[in-house]
Amino acid sequence: MGLFRGKRRSGDASSIVTAIADAVPGPAATGVLLGAPDADLVAGLHRALPGLNLLALPEDPVARHRTLIAEGPLDLVVDGGDIEGRLRRFNRTFFPLRPGGVYVVAHGADELGPGAGPLGHLLQEAASRAEMPLRVRRRDQHDSALRALRSHVRTVVVDDHLVLSHDLPDVHALIREENLDAYLAAVPTPHRVLAVHPVGESPAEPESLELPQPRVKHDGRPIEPVDLHLRDYRDVVVASYQVVLDERLVLPDTFRHHPQPQLHNKMLAKVAPGFAVPVDPVPDDIPRLDGTYLHLDNEARGHFGHLLTESLSRVWAWPETLALDPDARVLVCATVKRPELLEYELAIYEAAGIPRDRVVLASGPVRVERLISGTPMFSNPYYVDARIAATWDRVGDRLAAGAAPREWPQRVFLSRRETKRACVNGPELEQVFVEHGFEVLFPEDYSLGEQVQLFRAADVIAGFAGSGMFQIAFVAEPKTVIQVGSEAYGPRNEYLMAAVRRHRLTGIVCQAYDGRGLAADWWYDEQREGPFLRALLAGL
Repeated sequence: MGLFRGKRRSGDASSIVTAIADAVPGPAATGVLLGAPDADLVAGLHRALPGLNLLALPEDPVARHRTLIAEGPLDLVVDGGDIEGRLRRFNRTFFPLRPGGVYVVAHGADELGPGAGPLGHLLQEAASRAEMPLRVRRRDQHDSALRALRSHVRTVVVDDHLVLSHDLPDVHALIREENLDAYLAAVPTPHRVLAVHPVGESPAEPESLELPQPRVKHDGRPIEPVDLHLRDYRDVVVASYQVVLDERLVLPDTFRHHPQPQLHNKMLAKVAPGFAVPVDPVPDDIPRLDGTYLHLDNEARGHFGHLLTESLSRVWAWPETLALDPDARVLVCATVKRPELLEYELAIYEAAGIPRDRVVLASGPVRVERLISGTPMFSNPYYVDARIAATWDRVGDRLAAGAAPREWPQRVFLSRRETKRACVNGPELEQVFVEHGFEVLFPEDYSLGEQVQLFRAADVIAGFAGSGMFQIAFVAEPKTVIQVGSEAYGPRNEYLMAAVRRHRLTGIVCQAYDGRGLAADWWYDEQREGPFLRALLAGL
């Protein structure tokens, strides 16, 4: 389609009404008036479109978003408001338009010239970009929005009015976890809320210290309370990397970090705040799964740490799902990196009470007759629900019972062979622990049950920050835990686990190399961190 400046039409003021009427399929149309458009223009629209239904949008942003989703897709938006607010209104109301729908900026032709306001600057920035595919994995929301405008939006000027339309057939609205129940109550939909389990008492902040200085990102961040919702979705699309869609919505189960201010999933391309298209368009003829499924997929399915923190935090819904349908199964999706179910996935689900033959792996997008989903009890870095301890106890006990008993060291340092986010002088760091009576072990050298036994037997658990330490969740008795990592490592999974289990957690925060963010390599500095680490170990 392409973003371009069209020619002005000559003629009387009715030209814009004719242009709008030509774009609307039939006399009936659904539209929105923003601000105070010209009275003659509005009157002309009613004459040309006698069935025009103009929606009244609520002032409340959440209610307004809900109305646009419920009443859409729109045929027409006319913005007669102030110049400075045009971009904000455009972001809220342009992509609720159907493909080919009309967005009119009344007397907005100057947005394509030197007198442009914020909306015009955005359109001009998009037009100046080289044309690039929209449907690629990018974290930059602004970049994907520019690519959408550059390739999929058409602009023309009619009688001094700026007229825009787009050709994207699969725009979905994002909806937040905390707003979905109100949407389901207000909008006719086959989906419903089955139960709400109010948050219990949040776990107290654990005894925790980071040396020689705390990571800035989470210093002072509280553990936020969250209610648990059990929902029943009908006829939804489930795709790899945790994507769950209905005809209009990206459902909140798509987002592993659902409390974060800007919702993100790598398989979505944002076209505006609150709106996205799937990176992989959903085919019309995808397979259908009949029956009831509990959704336990995650964006990094098959990764040990994500399985323990994200999928395991939603298995609380399994007994309730079985009560609804004794033949229910669990649904996860294949990915390029992990096309098959891994043994440890099945072992952990089995320990959680889910038989192996109930875990279904979808090889591609599927349409599910009935999908059950529960709010996660654990969401790094925001919150943990103390009730997750029951799941951790059950899984840990069953895994440990499957391993032969043996002697384990009292002080253990869990090392890692992973090259990403590596401690470049790891042996030097490990030697400090060895000097203080620690045995260096690699968790992957032991079965899951042995790992649980190892963690439970130790008095002091130390290691590199990351998933190799996550088995502290399976340890009910409070332990002394020491994690060593970089200042660039933002997750605080161990902190949330320690809050539930009352572990005493000390972090040794080392310096990282610039440029790679979370995945940055880092080094242990004997001069900077050494005095703090050695004093800590000497005082055990």
